[in-house]
Amino acid sequence: MQNVVAIPANPALVNSTEDFFHAIEHDRKDSAEKFIHMVDHLTDRVISLFLVEPANLANVSGGQKKVIDFAVSTAGKASSMLTRQIFKKVSNAEFAPVVANVKEMYWPASDENNNHPYIAFPVTDAFAADFKKASELCAEGRGSEDVALVTRVMGDLADLIIEDVFLPNTKTIKMGFVTQKALNVGVDGSRKAVHAVNNKVLKNLSDAELKNYMGHYASLLMQR
Repeated sequence: MQNVVAIPANPALVNSTEDFFHAIEHDRKDSAEKFIHMVDHLTDRVISLFLVEPANLANVSGGQKKVIDFAVSTAGKASSMLTRQIFKKVSNAEFAPVVANVKEMYWPASDENNNHPYIAFPVTDAFAADFKKASELCAEGRGSEDVALVTRVMGDLADLIIEDVFLPNTKTIKMGFVTQKALNVGVDGSRKAVHAVNNKVLKNLSDAELKNYMGHYASLLMQR
């Protein structure tokens, strides 16, 4: 058993993931399109989990709402555009390492995970310890005592998802200099947007709001 971050998969993400597997297994010509759809649903799920849903838990100001809306728009557009640009011409044979990556992350519903599917990836013991500490502090209504820890942990979590969920598949595909540069810019923009939300929103939350905020994420850390 190891510590993992497990992102709950909604029906759209589950269906698109299994559609991609099915297309590859049957050597269909639309495998690339199925993969692009899967990543779009994964992006939507992550954006909802980390940007849209938390905003509904806190009494954010008009300025904070604009920051969140900008982050949502930036991350969504960048991911969709780049995924299509990178993967639209990938053959089924070239998809082999991508399929392996996705199967490693996909955690189908079973008794092991209370019959709920997830996209999961391992994290270090050090990150898990900090995440638990931040979650427990907020659960006790003392999040404001170390809001810097909460902010850092959530920033690290966003970085891990970018690095360990979205980027590994791009590293298995050959791409030109222009596409690689566009990917780097897109990733950097998405990362900065999410960190901007953390920095601007978290520091202004009350202990009660921090409790709700981290309570929203506490269950993401699991054992697999």
